Amino acid sequence: MVVGGAAVALHGYFRHSVNLAGIVADKPDLDFWYNPTYGNYFKLLDALGALGQDVARYKKEKSPDPKKSFFKYEFEQFTLDLLPTLKAPLQFTTAFSKREFATLNDIKIPFISYADLLLDKQATARPKDLTDIEQLKRRRGLNDE
Repeated sequence: MVVGGAAVALHGYFRHSVNLAGIVADKPDLDFWYNPTYGNYFKLLDALGALGQDVARYKKEKSPDPKKSFFKYEFEQFTLDLLPTLKAPLQFTTAFSKREFATLNDIKIPFISYADLLLDKQATARPKDLTDIEQLKRRRGLNDE
């Protein structure tokens, strides 16, 4: 499920990806939150392998912990972050049941819901997250709630 800046854009506020120092990044950052079950973990490794990433060491782990399996990959045109958890106290299955969709080339792409996105942004509370919250509420005509 898409989270982060791409989800912020879906919900009405576009901004460029920025690094931890608040500087605009060279390329977009795409964040996906996945349900960190063992089955999903190994499907994710297979998908990363199909994208040309070397995942052999992960597949050989004797005791993998999908709940701690954060992956970050640099591709030519974007950065990909695969997140097993978010900062907000959200359960993946509950959030997934409230997801919203965008369709691109006849493919339905799941995005985190507006309410859950705000919860995650509040929990993370970096300057860019607080700006995202403010801008999203402003665009929806909401006051400080």
